[in-house]
Amino acid sequence: MQQHKLDGTFRHHRHGSSEDGLLQITPKPATIINASEASQRKWIQNAADEHAVKNGCRFNEGLAEHICNFFADWLCFSKGEWRGKPFVLNDFQRFRWTYPLFGWVRPDGTRRFRRSYIEVPKKNYKSTWASGVGLYMLVGDFEGGSEVYSTGADRDQARIVHNEAINMVEASDELKAALGINRSNMNISYQATQSLYRALSAAPRGKHGLNIHCAILDELHEWFGMDLWDSLRYGYRARRQPLELVITNAGNDIESVCYRQREKAQALLDGKFHDDSFFAMILSVDELEANAEVNSVMKGSIELPVAKKCNPGLGDIIKEEDFINDIRDIIQTPSDKPNFMRLSYGVWATAVNPWLNKEQWNKCGDKFTEADLYGLECFGGLDMSKTQDMTSLVLSFPDGDDQFKCLAWFWLPRETVDNISNRNHHLYRQWVEDKWLTVIPGANVDLGHLLRDICEIFSHFNVQGLNYDRVYADSLTQQIHEGLTVDGKVLLKGTGVPRIEFPQTLMTFAAPTVELERLVISGKIHHNRNPILDWQAGHVTVYTDMNNNKRPVKPKHEDHRKIDGIVALIMALAGLMQLEDTTSIYATRGLLSIGD
Repeated sequence: MQQHKLDGTFRHHRHGSSEDGLLQITPKPATIINASEASQRKWIQNAADEHAVKNGCRFNEGLAEHICNFFADWLCFSKGEWRGKPFVLNDFQRFRWTYPLFGWVRPDGTRRFRRSYIEVPKKNYKSTWASGVGLYMLVGDFEGGSEVYSTGADRDQARIVHNEAINMVEASDELKAALGINRSNMNISYQATQSLYRALSAAPRGKHGLNIHCAILDELHEWFGMDLWDSLRYGYRARRQPLELVITNAGNDIESVCYRQREKAQALLDGKFHDDSFFAMILSVDELEANAEVNSVMKGSIELPVAKKCNPGLGDIIKEEDFINDIRDIIQTPSDKPNFMRLSYGVWATAVNPWLNKEQWNKCGDKFTEADLYGLECFGGLDMSKTQDMTSLVLSFPDGDDQFKCLAWFWLPRETVDNISNRNHHLYRQWVEDKWLTVIPGANVDLGHLLRDICEIFSHFNVQGLNYDRVYADSLTQQIHEGLTVDGKVLLKGTGVPRIEFPQTLMTFAAPTVELERLVISGKIHHNRNPILDWQAGHVTVYTDMNNNKRPVKPKHEDHRKIDGIVALIMALAGLMQLEDTTSIYATRGLLSIGD
């Protein structure tokens, strides 16, 4: 600043702070404006804007330009080919994001939008833009004692936006002189107004006392459970015009907080309800439309009209050649396609399009009990776990005329049940109370407890065999077959049920997976509405190779969604397909067994 003064080039609106440490940012224009409804036509983009105008909201172009000028005058890019250049917003960033969020005001002159949901495919610079918004809310919004927070699914995710903000500060001599940076605790401080900009961890503890002026919620689709969301929920109340800025890619979990916000945003965009304070933007395309373009590129096309609908940075930030090469890579790794479609076209994976149609699955529900099937021939599938996943046993019963019934049992360790902290915890408590879920004492699955339970179950049915995965269940299934003897003393009599190893490979899963799909679609497999099996049926996604062979894909261990019962059901169906006696429906239909 002193050098600029000596050189005669000092400008208050560009070069640093005054003697009291305040940055010389151009003051905001008057916030309250008088304008007719008719004059607002050019700023109305949807039915929500129409509704807001009728309620007295108006568009203040001066306020919208204030933040756009802040970007250009005070911020620089820190990466790539634009490193060091002023952050001049492109037309999309200016007119679709920044203008509406900061230009619309209420009759009292405060910002119209307090909450937002912005869903845009990856690499369209939404995180970089959000970093600039965070700095504006720290120093350019003229909020005394401003508290700005970057949050994410974990601390590393929260730091993505915050690190970029730090890089922008360090790229500016003026900002660096006026703001304090502490990378160890991820804090940017503005002492002149006692304001801060900090990255928060995902842990909800300690978040209830925050006095939030702006919170940037990055990649909401990766957030696990509702705890952090709920802890931030009431942190905005003491501010006159706070902003909750949600930026995310499409996700894959319809039970997530992200999908709930997406549903609200979509309903607002569709005009199904009105909320003048909620800003919604969803850039995505129909899955069929996206698939058609992907297939076209695989056949040699270089046209990307569908991708351009949802990727505003395509051709500018994202090179079209790179996008096309990413599509062509799918030929070599087809398992990457769902992820590519989600991140590049905004197509929600598995959540919106689960493998098993929920309506069809529900129609397969029937009224029968375990006792109704006592003594009947069946085949078992056992999906064993250690701690986080459920141990699941399913028995599948031929029921004549290509019909089948199934029963399922589930076990979890007590410590796992007690530590479930996401919003599904009440489900687990109810399952335990209603005896659909058996809790095993301790932190791990106790094999002795499980052995006694399964042997008791098998005593009621004519179990022809048990398919199992030897990685976890080799010892247990041997004891189920032979019993448990210690020092010559028989502690538990064996069931004699044959055990059959079921490798967890694509080829062993392929035929029974397709068969379960057929049975659900045709309504020929019947379940007794076991709520855990119902819940898991809505989570199943499958990997499909280029020959249309399918197998279920288990979620990661930390994911609250589980599919163990469906996996066990597929294994049980595979056992029926292996039976070669003349009573087997599969033998009469002439289907080959997996062993063949």
